[in-house]
Amino acid sequence: MRPIPILLALLTIVPPGCGEASPRSAARSEELGASFRDASPAPASPAGPAMAELAGGMMGGMMGLPASPGPPGQEDGPPLDVAAAEAAEGISRKIIYDAQIDLLVEDLDPVAGRVVGLVEGHGGYIAEQDLSGSPGSRRSARWTLRVPVERFEDLVQGLLRLGELERNRRTSQDVSEQFYDIEARVRNKEVEESTLLEILEERGGKLEDVLKVEVELSRVRGEIEQLEGRLRVLDSLSSLATITLGIRERDDYEPTPPVSPSFRTKVAREWASSIDALVSLGESLVLLAVGLAPWLPLILALLVAALLLLRRLARALPRLWELARRPLFPPREPR
Repeated sequence: MRPIPILLALLTIVPPGCGEASPRSAARSEELGASFRDASPAPASPAGPAMAELAGGMMGGMMGLPASPGPPGQEDGPPLDVAAAEAAEGISRKIIYDAQIDLLVEDLDPVAGRVVGLVEGHGGYIAEQDLSGSPGSRRSARWTLRVPVERFEDLVQGLLRLGELERNRRTSQDVSEQFYDIEARVRNKEVEESTLLEILEERGGKLEDVLKVEVELSRVRGEIEQLEGRLRVLDSLSSLATITLGIRERDDYEPTPPVSPSFRTKVAREWASSIDALVSLGESLVLLAVGLAPWLPLILALLVAALLLLRRLARALPRLWELARRPLFPPREPR
């Protein structure tokens, strides 16, 4: 006997008043069950009731349905909410702690360094930092600090000793119910995923019906990933407390006036400047020589040609001078 039609048929069972399964999931399950029943009719078999009971127990845990009654004399298990309440007695609470502290100090610079040291000493880190200030105005700074919850109170007390307190506001948000509710939903979705995987392993029904099961499996896995992402966010927020620290100076910030250098300092600076200029000139000459080295044969050849031309001109210069002094038309002799 193939248990696939029975399992898919059980997906369509939604008791009145049950809010765990969404209408969309029920409609898809009903469609899958009907298609598998049409494609693979199941003959009667003595193993049918046992398989139906097993499938009913699996799908009941997945869809939030009551479990099938066991053998006579065996009591049913506690309802889901009672079991969850009993399990919640020993769980750790998930609480998000936040604090906002504003301080007034005389000088911002040393306090800013102490803030960094305190955060690192308590195993935290600076998530955001903003420093602002200009001459003639009060300087201020703001940090967003993340610190482990168990070191939260120690860090707050250390920060309060840095200056005069202007504001100390703390808030906490208990997200235990939300966290463990999502965790339970993840477990239920994993059960649903396992059931769909078992259906695929049977390889029953038409190819179209198998593809529908795979689509449903992809949807369930997507929901599991979304829920696990929310769990990671809640776990991060509850394991690390957030402190927003604001510090501002009491008086207006005035920068230190510049000190006029002495004569000795001026002489030393001028000497160092001259040495630097000389070194720079030497480097430039060396670079020039290196750059002209490939052109040196051509330059020498041009110089030799120029010298030869000048020597020939020097030798021919007297003759040219004589030719220049001769009259263009010699005088005629008298007849």
